[in-house]
Amino acid sequence: MGEEAHGDEASRANVSNSFLFKGPTVVAALVCGVAAVFSVSIGVALYMSPASLEGTLLVSLSSGNPPSGALFGAFGVVNMLLGCVYVISATLLWSETHWVKGVYVGMIVSIVGMVWSGLATTFAPGIAAAGMIVNVLIATLLATETWEARRGTR
Repeated sequence: MGEEAHGDEASRANVSNSFLFKGPTVVAALVCGVAAVFSVSIGVALYMSPASLEGTLLVSLSSGNPPSGALFGAFGVVNMLLGCVYVISATLLWSETHWVKGVYVGMIVSIVGMVWSGLATTFAPGIAAAGMIVNVLIATLLATETWEARRGTR
């Protein structure tokens, strides 16, 4: 029995020294990283050439005039800023000491991202749906990880 307990301690030490298990919310940090890439790439595309995206990524479901290029540029800048906040959240979530701050930043950016995705459904329903799914996933992961840490299961 003593060897088995020693083996469990050794395997826990190996897991805790692993690069992927540096913080308690690693999966949420990875999803925030993916969300950052998604937001920044869509933001750059909207800012640089919104006209080339019309008909493919941007499909206007509104019955009025199509929005101006300046509006798409503003949407692009906001998406890029959201991507930067996702990077901050992912970095904090990966940390062993600052992961709680990462949870707060991640929840706030996910809520803002969900609202932003809701606003974008008129012009880019596919992108908005993907953004909504990613943000709900982040919020769910963060809530689950925080609950598990509070219960002491980690």
